[in-house]
Amino acid sequence: MERKEVPSFTLSEDKKTVTFEYNFNRWDFDRAGHVPIWTLTYQGAWLTFNGLCALDPRLLADPTVRVFSRCQVWEISPSFYNLVKPGTRLKVSSRWLHLGKSSMIKGGEIVDSSTNQILVKGIIQDVNINLELDTPRSKPFPDWVKDSYSYLTSQPRPETVEAFEKPTSAKTFIYSVTVLPSDIDYNNHTNQRHYIRYCFNCAVIGARQGAYPTVRGDPFKQGVRKVSVLYQKESLEGDVLTVESWEESPGTLRFQMRKGSEKVVQVMLQFPVTSGSAIGMSKL
Repeated sequence: MERKEVPSFTLSEDKKTVTFEYNFNRWDFDRAGHVPIWTLTYQGAWLTFNGLCALDPRLLADPTVRVFSRCQVWEISPSFYNLVKPGTRLKVSSRWLHLGKSSMIKGGEIVDSSTNQILVKGIIQDVNINLELDTPRSKPFPDWVKDSYSYLTSQPRPETVEAFEKPTSAKTFIYSVTVLPSDIDYNNHTNQRHYIRYCFNCAVIGARQGAYPTVRGDPFKQGVRKVSVLYQKESLEGDVLTVESWEESPGTLRFQMRKGSEKVVQVMLQFPVTSGSAIGMSKL
């Protein structure tokens, strides 16, 4: 996870939740005037992570390890798309929810500063990866982490994202994408947000072609209500990824990305559905 500067923060009374102010910039918005889902999840993930690192800078002190995301889930209120504009004052909070041997689960929220309404909430599971090995593998947390956050090991483990299988009866829409040089991050593999962007583009093209029973019209105007992502394998510059998509239920699309026969990422995007069942007719 990339380290970025976080503004001054405040702690909750129990000193377990970090809160700070944030606002999206004008260039964060798409043609429909919304923050696209791949930008929202990326910003949410690093804000949540860096907020906790501001709470405890020791989390970034070991140069032999790096944190990689295993999965994330974000729920977005319709109000987010109505209220959030460039410069809108928001509050971000982050909190550790569970600690395993080499993975952590944390929660994050984006709140409207003027009303305290929760606009976005998410759960992210990160894994501690050993950079000293030729093949990346998880590395247990050091003793000081276990001692400082021992209360987290006894907390109930929140539900995260598990792999799914495509139903044999599902009607699929296939989309292909080549990983571009600009899609590669400082870890030298495809940045996590681009997988969501690939799937969203697949949804847009599929919707235009009538590939899904209820997801139609222009998904840019609808706004994603929920997204879940499971990162399975890495991909590199020049890799050709096949995106297989299908509608699981009204408004809900699932995607399986593959590099050849190898599964790379699974994504679920949930769009709003009206009584007329076509999202192209809905209004936010």
